[in-house]
Amino acid sequence: MWELTADDVGSLARGAALMGSGGGGSTRAAASLLRHQLERGGPVRVVSPAELPADAHAVPVGLVGSVTVFEEKPAGGREFARAVAALERHTGVACTAVVGFEAAGVNALLAAMAAATLRLPLVDADGMGRAFPELEQTTFYLHGSPIVPVVVADEKGAVLVIDGVDGLVAERLTRAAVVTLGGWGLIALAPQRAGALAETAIRRSISRALDIGRRLDAGDRAGMLAEYGGRTLLRARIVEVERSAGRRFGMGSAVLESLDGDGRTARLEFQNENLLLLEDGEVRAAVPDLICLLARERGRSLTTEEIRFGLEVDVLTLPGAPQWRTRRGLGLVGPRAFSYDVDYAVPGTVR
Repeated sequence: MWELTADDVGSLARGAALMGSGGGGSTRAAASLLRHQLERGGPVRVVSPAELPADAHAVPVGLVGSVTVFEEKPAGGREFARAVAALERHTGVACTAVVGFEAAGVNALLAAMAAATLRLPLVDADGMGRAFPELEQTTFYLHGSPIVPVVVADEKGAVLVIDGVDGLVAERLTRAAVVTLGGWGLIALAPQRAGALAETAIRRSISRALDIGRRLDAGDRAGMLAEYGGRTLLRARIVEVERSAGRRFGMGSAVLESLDGDGRTARLEFQNENLLLLEDGEVRAAVPDLICLLARERGRSLTTEEIRFGLEVDVLTLPGAPQWRTRRGLGLVGPRAFSYDVDYAVPGTVR
């Protein structure tokens, strides 16, 4: 067990932004809310799954919808409490810990925010190990653990319970609900048994985000990459950006020209997150591995919304969680799951 304090929020936010792989949204508003809550209420206890009773239940939480709208009209502070209370009433299961379903971007901070407001421990794990756009793209769902019911709460007091459907339908109903509610909702998924989290979740994701942030704060990018098996793929200038409306999410591509005078050119394909990097028609990096763009000027992680002509960036890659680098995992989150006609062929074990 360790404690997450207000002094840790900046580093956690920076590491979570990198783990978003271009997605996960801006962390500004959530970091401010979390810092205020920790200053007022004290630190959050962070525990491993093994430190919880095997028959205890952790509630997966996070935000669904527009992070931009969330920043414009942020949470009032009781949304998670209302969502979890409704989930407990509906399921008859008491939740004694919180776990993020996505420990990247804004949702890494909001999981800690939920733990702080509910005064429950935060499990050092999550269901993605990075950012993905859909609720069924979690290791909970991958391993057959139910994610339904889903409870959605907004800042106006509305609470909606979605049950009796599978995870794919629940994802679509949840998206429709948050649009109707004004653009975002804080959600709670079906309680997860603590004894199963060692298998069904990605462990140490909160610790990893915090450590990555601290290393970046200290200017130790090389040490961070060495620790987590990452690489720098390219130092480049963005010379072309195209965007279009996808079936469900915005998508686009960017052309990057090397700054090293070697004539290299690469193409980045992105949707909510950075998904493919190709050079001379060959895949250099692909989802579920992380592809991260850092602005060379300040080293800040860029979201896909911030990709624009003329920016100079460092392109990094970090390996995705082992659960995703399997045949079943790639079926959920590999390139073909995002309608790209390529296979995941980056070195790694695929079973």
